[in-house]
Amino acid sequence: MNKKSPSYILLFMAAICIVCGTGVAIVNYATQGLLKKNAALHRNRVLCHAFQLKVDGTSAEAYQQAVEANLQASLIQDGSSQRQMYRQITPGHPSIGFEFSGMGFWDRITGILVLTPNLQDVLNIQFLEQKETPGLGARIEEPWFTDQFKGLKIDWDAPEGKFIVVGADSNPDALNRVDAITGATQTSMALMQFMNAELARIRNLDLDEQKTKENGEQE
Repeated sequence: MNKKSPSYILLFMAAICIVCGTGVAIVNYATQGLLKKNAALHRNRVLCHAFQLKVDGTSAEAYQQAVEANLQASLIQDGSSQRQMYRQITPGHPSIGFEFSGMGFWDRITGILVLTPNLQDVLNIQFLEQKETPGLGARIEEPWFTDQFKGLKIDWDAPEGKFIVVGADSNPDALNRVDAITGATQTSMALMQFMNAELARIRNLDLDEQKTKENGEQE
């Protein structure tokens, strides 16, 4: 066959596509188990950091054991969908956590928000996934930023978009305010916007009914 003919070129390209496609499929299939294990490890690590759990070691099993021993996970009805919720069952450490999500500047941001059971104070915040600009918006994962949320007061009397303020405010000493990230104004504004929207939804959840249901399941 003439190697310069259209038929030869098309057959050659088809063969290359088949070989490459098969190789990618094989690699994807072979790594599915590893990917699931890494995803589980990442989630458990974030949960442990968010609830400030004691972990005996750094292995995947250690994080899994810490989560299972200290947290009770459940799904709670949130309108027409369900929201992931966690209750800390460690004696003397009452707290409740929610998975929250919203659109950042570039892509979706997902995290864990830990609150006091009365929903008055933020105890911690950690992020499960974000794809913001490295060195700018991605700094939302850095401790200097997340630590600002520890002990933050939620101002339920403020307008709905300002239960929590990220950035400048008329009262720089407000107990519901944290500093924004310099050079990442859009990420900071987006985070504030969807966090407040999520807080509004969380406040409307029937947590008493969920707690009663969980207690019934334990019995």
